[in-house]
Amino acid sequence: MVMTSRQQIATAFLAVLIVASVMSMPRTLEVPRERSGVRVAAGAVQAPAATVELSHEQVKDLTYN
Repeated sequence: MVMTSRQQIATAFLAVLIVASVMSMPRTLEVPRERSGVRVAAGAVQAPAATVELSHEQVKDLTYN
């Protein structure tokens, strides 16, 4: 498949733009290590075991307004 010169220029421009944006990203995250521990602790919280379910009569039909 042969590309036209306009397509080649656009492809080269987008390639340079992508490479430049990746190179401008920081190499390390500047997030304090304490936040990762909080994130793990928050992920361990479980939902309550008993949840109240509504009967079919109490559920509003949302398909028609």
